[in-house]
Order: sequence, then C-alpha cells, then structure tokens
Amino acid sequence: MVKVTQHYESQRGIMQVHSVTVHPGPTAWKTVSLLTFGDAATGEIKGHEFRAQTWRAKSASEGGGYDFDKTDYHWHCEGPEEVEAIRMLLNGEFTDAGKFKIVPVGSESAALLDQLARGPLGAAEAVTLMEIAGSEPDLVTALASSPKGVLVAEAVELERRRQQLANLQKVVEDPSSSERDDIHPLIKTMTWMFGGDYVGEARRKSLTSGDVLDVPLLRPDGTLHIVELKGANIPKLVEQYRGAKDRTVGVEDLAESVPLVVGVDANRAVGQVMGYLTHLDESRDTILNRFKIDVRRASATVLIGHPSFVDGYSREEIDETIRVFNSHHARIQLRHYADVIESAERALTFSADGDEGDEDGDDGAGPDSEPWGPPDPPYWPDDAPF
Repeated sequence: MVKVTQHYESQRGIMQVHSVTVHPGPTAWKTVSLLTFGDAATGEIKGHEFRAQTWRAKSASEGGGYDFDKTDYHWHCEGPEEVEAIRMLLNGEFTDAGKFKIVPVGSESAALLDQLARGPLGAAEAVTLMEIAGSEPDLVTALASSPKGVLVAEAVELERRRQQLANLQKVVEDPSSSERDDIHPLIKTMTWMFGGDYVGEARRKSLTSGDVLDVPLLRPDGTLHIVELKGANIPKLVEQYRGAKDRTVGVEDLAESVPLVVGVDANRAVGQVMGYLTHLDESRDTILNRFKIDVRRASATVLIGHPSFVDGYSREEIDETIRVFNSHHARIQLRHYADVIESAERALTFSADGDEGDEDGDDGAGPDSEPWGPPDPPYWPDDAPF
C-alpha cells in the first residue's frame, strides 16, 4: 500500500491519496483510491477522482518476491457528482436501479424539489423550472417520471406553448415578416396546434414529384393533413366583389346587400392546395409503398392573412366571410393567423383550468362563461341569412 500511495503521489497535482485494498493477492492486488487534486502549497482543492486499479504479481523471472506492477486494467470516475454517486451506492442510499441526478443543496433545482414535496408548483415556479430545463434536462426527466412530477411537466409544457404562441403572434403582427423566413420555422415547432406530428424534411420534399408541402402532418388516426402557410400581411384577405362602396345598391327603393368574398390571394392559395391533394390522391399507392403513409383523402388547412392588416372591414365581417367560404369546401379549410392563435390560447386555458374544476365537481367555468370560447357575438343578425 505504501507503493500504491507513492505511485499516485508521484503524479502532478495530487495533494492527497486515500487507498484501500479490496483483494490482497497472491496473483493480483486490487485497490480503490480517492485522489484529491489541488495545490499543496496553498491548500486549494481543485477536484477529486475515484480510481480502481489492478496490480499484477511479478513472476519469478522478473525478480519474484511479493511485489506487484500496475496493469492496464483500471477504472475511474471524477468530479463531485460521480464520486458522490459511488458513495451513495455503497451506502445503500440508492433504492432503485436507474440513472440519478445529484441536485446541490441551495440551488434553484433543490428549491423547486422542496416546493414540489410541499405541494403543486405555482406558475412562477413552473416558469423557473422551464428556464433551468435547458441547463439541467436530467432534472426535468426525473420529475416527469414521478406522479407529482407529471403535473410539473405538464405545467412546463403549457408554459412553453404559451411562449410559442406569444412569439408567433409577435411575428404575424409584424408587417415586414415573411412566410418563408419568419413564420414557417415557428409553425414547424408548433404542430400541436393542428393535432399532428411533423413528418420530417426528407419526406416533406418528396411525397409527390414537384410539390414541396409546407407542413405535412400525421394525425393520430394515421391521416395526412397539410398546412399551407402564406403571409400575414394580406390587405385584401376579403373584398367586396361588386356594388357601391357602401355595400348597398339601390334598386327602386330596395337595398340589395352585397356580401363579401375571400380575396384573390386566398383563392389562389386554396387552388394551390387543391393541386397538392390531387397529386397525393393520384400517387397514393407509390407513397404508401415508399413512405408507409396513406394519403387517400388527405385534408389541408390554408393559413393566410391577419385581420389587423385588412382595412375597411371588421373582424366579424372577415370571420363570417371565411366561415361561409369554408362551408362549401370538404377537404380544405381556410383560416387566418389570429383565429389559429386564439383557438390555441383557449385550448391551453381549458387544459390548465380543467383539473381545478374537477375537484369541486365544477368545470372551472362561471355561470355566464363558455369553456369552448366566447358567447355568441352580438353582431349576428336576428333575421335568417337566406
């Protein structure tokens, strides 16, 4: 053991050596040592290393005697976390097999774990957990594996999606933003809004020859859903196709109501998607054999425009015009960005409040509230539209 200590102390930077023998020969000597690195002159400790080493007994031709030489076989771990894990294992403090994360006392992670032990995390704590998730992803994984941790993981995911929606809203309300450079990269990470998983770049570009689908999604039922993205700054998202500017035409003291229609840009986008769906239908067998995706009767959503860029028409008029347009299309739905963002926000709010309402036998909504959205708007006319 004196020779073992001298061997380690001869290495540069080792301040202290603690060794024990786990196998005392005769053909092999096995030791484990805890090495402390630092500056012996100042007493500054820079780190620790736990090292297991096998020493081979010398043969008679090499001099014989009870002497041993260091072999190539060794194993070591370093740093406080790895060494502490070994100590906990030997002390029986690990009750379950698996990967563990050591959380230093006094850290933000430790404070969050203490709060979780006392009860559910609040909004502020969930935000803090989300902020440190990038630096300590193992902590989030460990939390997600426990019953209480599932609630934390759900809170973190809800907050992440809220931040995504806030970023998307900021982008689409910027008149200089573009579909290709600004909107598309965000939407690809937010496919949860449409209830599907992104199929990947490789298959996206080659499902059909000559067509590059913006956001092809696979929904849980196995169907393909295409999201076609267009710009948000579309001044003529809806327009009046005939009649006077005041939208009434006088005919012998009678007033004819002139309805609005979706604009040229929206119609062109829908026509483009019609072509995509036609090509997918025609290539169904090839795509099924090559990519294992059944594209028969695939559906699509066209995202285009934002009411803030449309002058002369109210939000209610824009929504009604698009609603009438969609009522005549079976496989393609036209939507603007404000509608998608608001629908996603309502879904997140309902998900966050749903568990609280279950405890009291209430759905979390007040007597005058509607969990699926606002009450019927006051602008709907009393008379039938037809």
